[in-house]
Amino acid sequence: MNFQKRGFKNQILVLIALLLVLPILLAGYMLNIIHHTQLSMIETQKNKMSKAMELLDTSLTISFDEILIKSNATQAPRREKVKLLNRQLKPLILKIKENYPELELGFYSRDLDVILDGDENSYGENFSKRRKRAFVETITTSKPVVETLGLSEGGQLEMYRPLVRHGETIGAVWATENLSVLYRRLDRVQRDAYLVIAMGLLLGLGGAFALIRNLVAAVNQVKTGVQLLEKDLTYILPPATGELGEITEAINHLATKLVNVQNYNEIILASIDDGILAIDLQAVLIGVNAAAKRILGLPEDCLDKPLGEIFPSGSPFYTYLTMALHDNRLVKDQEVLLSSEEGKTLHLLISTNVMTNIRGEIIGVVLTCRDITERVHLEEQIRRQERLASLGKLVAGVAHEIRNPLTSISGYIQFWQKNSTPSPRSLSIIHREINRLNTIVDKLLHFARPARAILGAHDINLLVNRVTQFFQDAHDSEIKIIRELTEVLPLVWIDPSQIEQVLYNVLYNAAQAMSGRGIIVVCTEFDAVKNMVLIKVKDSGGGIPPEIMPHLFDPFFTTKPKGVGLGLAIAYEIMRAHGGEIELESQLGQGTTCKIYIPVAKEEV
Repeated sequence: MNFQKRGFKNQILVLIALLLVLPILLAGYMLNIIHHTQLSMIETQKNKMSKAMELLDTSLTISFDEILIKSNATQAPRREKVKLLNRQLKPLILKIKENYPELELGFYSRDLDVILDGDENSYGENFSKRRKRAFVETITTSKPVVETLGLSEGGQLEMYRPLVRHGETIGAVWATENLSVLYRRLDRVQRDAYLVIAMGLLLGLGGAFALIRNLVAAVNQVKTGVQLLEKDLTYILPPATGELGEITEAINHLATKLVNVQNYNEIILASIDDGILAIDLQAVLIGVNAAAKRILGLPEDCLDKPLGEIFPSGSPFYTYLTMALHDNRLVKDQEVLLSSEEGKTLHLLISTNVMTNIRGEIIGVVLTCRDITERVHLEEQIRRQERLASLGKLVAGVAHEIRNPLTSISGYIQFWQKNSTPSPRSLSIIHREINRLNTIVDKLLHFARPARAILGAHDINLLVNRVTQFFQDAHDSEIKIIRELTEVLPLVWIDPSQIEQVLYNVLYNAAQAMSGRGIIVVCTEFDAVKNMVLIKVKDSGGGIPPEIMPHLFDPFFTTKPKGVGLGLAIAYEIMRAHGGEIELESQLGQGTTCKIYIPVAKEEV
C-alpha cells in the first residue's frame, strides 16, 4: 500500500516512531553505555586507592602518640608535633607512592586536627571544611567514606578510612586522585554519543518532513473549511484521504443537518405570532423572530449586538432579561405597556426562561412577548358593559338604602299632619335618619367622584404605625395587631389621608371578619418586580367563600347586617387613582390577606 495513502492513525504512529521512539532508544542506549563506563572506571580507581590506603595503614605500626613519646615531644608545641610527625611519616608515604605515583596519600590526626602528608612545612588546618566533614564522618562511623567530585570541582576522587590503634580511632588514612583526565575522556565519549543522537534525529526529521507536510496541508484544508462553515453552513469541505476524509465527510453531513434544522426553526419562528428573542451568557442577542422585531420595533441588524445597545437600561425588557441571566429570577405573563412608533400603547405579556445545554448548564435566556392589546380592548368593552350592569345594581342599592329612612321620615310627617305636634322621640328619629341619608350620599359621592388627591413623598412605615396604633387603641381589648415592617423602604407617592382611609377600611373589614376578636398581622416590604411598596394585612378569621370573592369590591355589596358596603369599593377607587393596586387572597379556615401596592415616590424611581 502506498505510504501517502495510509490512514491518518498509521501516519501518526509512523511519525511518532521516527521522531520519538528511535532517537529515544538510541539516546538511552548510548547514555547507558557511557554511564556504565564511567562507573566501571571509577570503581577501578576506588579499588586501587583502597589497596594503597591499606598498605599505608599497615606500614604505620604504632600510634601518633607513641611516635611523639619515642621522640620525647609529648610536651612540645603543636607546631613542633606536626613537624615531627610529618618527618617520621614521610618515608612511609613516599614508599607507597612509588607504586602509586598518581595518588596523593597521607594521614589525619584527630587530636592535632591536621593532615599529615609528609610535608614538614604544613603546621595548621591545611584542608577544607568539606574534607573536615569527611574525616569526622569516617572517624565517627568507623566506616570508609568516598567522595566523587565533578570536573567543575577539580575532578577529584577522595577516599577516607578510619585509623585504629589499640582499639581506638586516632585519625584517618586518606587518598585522592585527580580524575580530570578521565572526565575529559568521558566527555569526549558523551559528545560522540550526542553527535550520533543528533544525526539520528536529523535523519528522523528529514524522513518525516514530507509526511508532516502532507498531514499539515490536509489538516489546514479541514480547518479552513470549518472556518468557512462558521459563516456559511452550505459550504462543502473538499474530500481528503484516510481518516481525515471520514472526518470531512462527517462534517459535511452534520452541516447539512444543521442547515435543515436552521431552516425548520426559521419557518417555525416566522409562523409564530409571539415575539421571541434570546441572549447568550454575555448578554448578546443571538436569536430573534420577525414578530419580536415588529412588536418591539427592533432594527434588522440587531443580531449579535449587546443587549444594552438594543434596549435602554430602564427598559422592562432589559430588566427582565438581566434578572433572569444574573439572578435566575424569571417572570411569567408579566404585563408591560409599550408605546409604539405610531403613538399607540401596546399591552404585552412578557415571560422569561433560561436555556440549558444537554448537561444542564445555563447557556442563555429566552424572552417571549405576546401582544394582547386587542384582548385588553375587548376586556375593557366587556367591563364597560359590566359597569353598566353594575350601575343598575347600584341604583337599586341606593334606592333600597334611601327608601328605608325616607319611609320613616314620611310616616312621621303624616303622623304630624294628623296630630300637628311632633314628639321629641319622633324628631330624634327623623334627625338620625337624615344623618343616615347624608352618610350614604357622602359615601356615594366619594365613590363616584373621589376627592382630588394631594400627592407627595411619604414614609409608609410612619403611616402604618399611626393608623394601626389608632385602630389598636379603638379595639384594645378585642383585637391584637402585630407589625412586621421592613426598616428601609423607598418613599411612596401618596395622599396620606386617602391611604389612611384605605388602610383603616381594610383593618375594619379584617376586624369584622374575625367577629371583633383575633390577630391582625400588618407587614411592609418592597416588591422589586412591580417596583412598588407592598402593605399586607392578614387576619385570623374564617376566610371568604370563593363565590363571594369576585364581588368584594362592588359598591353596596356586604355580607354584614350593618354597613353600606362601600368601604372596599372606595379603597379600590383610591388605589386606582394613586396608580396602585389592591388585591384579596383568602382560603376558608385560614383567614384573608389583603395586598396593597403603592407606587414609589418619583425621586426614588
